[in-house]
Formats: sequence, C-alpha cells, structure tokens
Amino acid sequence: MNKRFNFTIAAINSLKIPESGRVEYRDTKIPELMLRVTSTGSKSFSVAKKIDDKYVRVTLGRFPANSIEQARKKARENILLMENGVNPTEQKREERIQNLSTTDLFEQYEENFQARIKVGERRQKSLEDFTRTWKLHVKPRIGKYKAKDVTHAIALRITDDIKANLTAALFNASIALLRAMFKFAASHELVKSNPFSAISKVRIESKTRFLSKIEIAKLFDSLKEEKQIYQDVVQILIYTGQRKGNVYSMEWKELDLERGVWTIPHLKTKTKTVYHAQLATPAVEILKRRQAEHKEIFSDSPFVFATKQRGSQKGHLSTKSDNSGFWKRIIERAGLYSEDTANRITPHTMRKTLASWQAIAGVDLLSISKSLGHSDISTTARAYAHLSGDTVKAGVQKATDALQEASGQLKRTLTAKELLLEKISKLSEDECTVLLGLLPN
Repeated sequence: MNKRFNFTIAAINSLKIPESGRVEYRDTKIPELMLRVTSTGSKSFSVAKKIDDKYVRVTLGRFPANSIEQARKKARENILLMENGVNPTEQKREERIQNLSTTDLFEQYEENFQARIKVGERRQKSLEDFTRTWKLHVKPRIGKYKAKDVTHAIALRITDDIKANLTAALFNASIALLRAMFKFAASHELVKSNPFSAISKVRIESKTRFLSKIEIAKLFDSLKEEKQIYQDVVQILIYTGQRKGNVYSMEWKELDLERGVWTIPHLKTKTKTVYHAQLATPAVEILKRRQAEHKEIFSDSPFVFATKQRGSQKGHLSTKSDNSGFWKRIIERAGLYSEDTANRITPHTMRKTLASWQAIAGVDLLSISKSLGHSDISTTARAYAHLSGDTVKAGVQKATDALQEASGQLKRTLTAKELLLEKISKLSEDECTVLLGLLPN
C-alpha cells in the first residue's frame, strides 16, 4: 500500500500504526523517498529507484533519529549515484568489505554462531571456547590486519608464530577458529578466499592416562576431607564417565532416577544428539541423596550441583575451577598432582578411567562406546582397544592353536571320551560284538 503526502513532523507523527504488517508512504517533494511504518511503531526512511531495470532500495535510517531534511539530503545523494549507474547498496557493501577488520569479522562470525546455537546446530560451550581462544591467542596476532589483507603468506607467518609459542592443543584450537572465521567470510563474500584452508592441524597423541587401583584409593581418601558437593561431583564424574561440562551443569529434569537414566539434551552433547547415559547404582544413590538435600537448600535451582559461590555466574559448579579450585586441592592432597601436562590428572581423566577399567575387564568396545556417548566406535577403538589385551590374546591363542593343529604342528590332547572313541574305531567287527556283549542290558 503506497500513499503520497508532504513529509512533515506533524504529518508523520499523526500516522496510524497498522495492526499488522507494514504500510509505506512516499514524499511528494522527492517521490523516490519512502517512509515505512510497521505494526511495532517503527518508522524508517528509504529511497527506491530502478537501475538497469532492477529495483534498488537503500535504507536511510529511522525517524525521528533522522530528521526529514536529513532523509531528503541522503535521498538526493543516493538518487544521484543511481542515475550515474552506481548501486549505493553495493557501494556501501564494498566499502564495508574494504574496511572490515579481522576483529569486525570475528564479531560477525560470533553473531552467526549464536544464531546457529539457537537452532541447535552448535553448542554454547564451543562458542565459549572459540571466544577464549580469540581473546588470548588469535586476536593478539591477527587483530591488526584488515580481513582482505590476510594473504596465504600472512596466514603462514601467523600460524608459524602460534606453533612456536603455544602447545599443540592451543595451536589446533587457534587454527580451527581461523579456518572457521575465514570460511564464513568467504561464504558471505567478505573475502575472496580462505587463506587458512590449506593449513593443517598438528597430530596429537590421545592421552591414555587413567587411574590405577592405588591412585583411586588415594583420590577417595582425599575426597573425605572435602565438602559434600565436591565429593559427590567427583564420584559422579567417575561413575558416569561423562564430560565435566555435562556433569557440572546436570539438571534434575534430565534425570530419571527410578530407571537410572540421565538424558543429556542435544544442546549439551558434543555429537549434537540426545544421549541417554546409564547410571550405575552408586551414582543413583548419590543423586537420590542430593535430591533430598536439594529441596532444603536449593529448591529454586534446576541444577544438581547448584552453588551460590562467587565466580559461579551460571549457578552451578564452574569448569574454570579445575586448575585453581577444588579439583587441584583434591589431587594435590592425594599426591597425584603433576606439573607435566601429559601426566596431569584432570576431571577428564575420570572419563578415561571408567572406560579403561571397562576395557581391562573385558567389556566389548561397542558397549564402552555407548557408555561414553561416542558417535563412532572407531573413536573408542583408537583410545581403548589396546587395553583389551587379555581378551584379544585369548582369541589369538585359540586361532593359533587351531592353525597349528590343522598343519600338524600341534598335537592336541584328547579328552577321555575322544580317546575311548578313537580306540573303539580301531576294533574289528568281532571285537565290537564281544564288547557289546559285555555291556549291561
């Protein structure tokens, strides 16, 4: 719906707000100048004109932040550009691209990431990790550049610097972020190509550290001196084998303690799918006790490990406390702390411990994979197959014995029944008749 009138403050203020949708009006002084009024009460100026048979609209700003005279001035400037064959929208876009800094690019990438979190494509934890990597390691090295100026040569210099000064894990995290940022930029035509696309992560050997019987005993002895919440959360880490972020943020609505099932929503899982974790008896007992205590202390909190401590912005135990809070205190008291990161015991070691002990006990890899929530059994096999040594060795020995027997290299010891049948098979017909006569009726 288009209407024309002379734009004045009084006339615009008197316009009726539509009940739904929007209504557009044209200025009589400059016919190409338009005013759009929406059902929310928003009023904004734009200019619209055809360029090469293509209808082009350029937003000029909202009223009253932009006065009528300012809108008319902007309209004249844009009309002049369009009459000279210039698309103001494309011109502004090109200017934005020319001036886009890598910091601006990260902010756009972050905004897009948040939108993907809302629809369940990505996890909030992933964004938090990327943001931390950007602030600490990537921005100090690339923040001075405009996005368009980051060539492959510059990308190599940046990655060489990161590789020389950071751990392999931090290098990989930085490269993952840079590749994702510039892939986003290339797909949105903010840069011509992704200068980091050919840069590979470094290979990191999977940590195989898990707790032995003696270390488990030391850990539980140390736990006895902690507050109940810390005793409980560490035991739940051990007994469920789930990732620390999921354990710390566990909610009561996710638990079915009668069935012994913990349903972790897809927004929290690494695989982005709902996962049903099976709870062993000790875990169920701990959670039932906490549930009873929770009603008295944190009745208004949805979290199992709710806390009101300073620094806990989310209302539950924080993953940031691993190296400075209760976790470090527990393992230091147990005599298990190590400055060597390769041997350091972390909350994730509890996940490794449950899986490793299952493998040692002969539990099949498919069951271990399901208990960990792995999407691919090959992930489990790479990490834990070597611990199933006894089961694998027994299978190899059985097959080897059969091969040797078939080739005549191994004389298998016959059972008593097999020996008897072998002797009977060698008897003559008359001897068999005599033998049958000796048998009782």
